[in-house]
This record gives sequence, C-alpha cells and structure tokens, in this order.
Amino acid sequence: MAETQQSSALPAREGPEGIGGWLVLPMLGLMLTPIVGLILLYDTDYVGILQNWHALSASQIVLVVAELVASGILNLTAPALLLLFMFRRSEMFPGWYIIWAAVTPVYLLLDPWAAHLTFPDTFPTLADAYDKDTVRSISRTIWGAIIWIPYMMRSARVANTFVN
Repeated sequence: MAETQQSSALPAREGPEGIGGWLVLPMLGLMLTPIVGLILLYDTDYVGILQNWHALSASQIVLVVAELVASGILNLTAPALLLLFMFRRSEMFPGWYIIWAAVTPVYLLLDPWAAHLTFPDTFPTLADAYDKDTVRSISRTIWGAIIWIPYMMRSARVANTFVN
C-alpha cells in the first residue's frame, strides 16, 4: 500500500531525462569555454597594459577593467556555475543558461566597438576592431544561442532533467 501511495505522489514524466542526448553538447561547450577563456587571457598582453597603465586615460582604464571583469564572468565564472547547476540537475540551469547564451554574443559585439571608441589609435576603424577571430567568435556564439536557447526552452529532456 505504501508503494502505491508513493508512486501516485510522483508525477510520471514522459520522454527522455538525464544528461544525455543533445544535452551533452552544451555541457561540452560549458567545459571548453573556461579552457578557451584561459588561453585567450594568456594570449592577451595584460603585462604590457599594466606596464603602460599610467599612459591610459580614465575611460581607457574603465574599459580595460570592465572588459577583464566581464570576460572573467562570461568565460570562467558563469560556465563553472552553470556546470554546477547542470550536474546538480537544478531547475535554475535552463534559465541561467539562456541568459548566458544571450548575453555572451551581445558582449562580444559591444566589446570591439567600445575598444574602437576608446582606443582610436589602436583601432582606427571598426574593421580593425572586428578582426577575423572576433567575427568568428561572434558568429559562433550567435549560432549557439540560436540553437541552444530554443532547445533549453522546448526540450522534454531539459524539462525532465532539471527538476531539483
């Protein structure tokens, strides 16, 4: 009798559940994002920026600090936190993933534009700010958002997995 009461108390879920299927791809992306972020951080000449800090204007300092903070949040902190939510099967995961997937391309679009405005000697034209690698990163994140935001909103696997 206790089994009957327990089984009737749990809602029956139809469809797949668990971290599997297509959900593995966003998970792999979240795992790779901090690695790529650390590589990009290593490749950026922050030592040169710090050595010439005194030559920067106030607006340039604000942009550099804001870029470091935003990049750290989007490339390191947010993916780690999202993976924690994912592995705990937290109901917060899909919503926060959607926010992250939407904000990242916006940031990648605005950052070079702000660099062009703030560092006109380094980036005299917008084409200089939006180099081939930057455009590739922007395209990748836009396509990721186009694919994974609807998936997080409509997938039965996502609805059945993130219930805690």
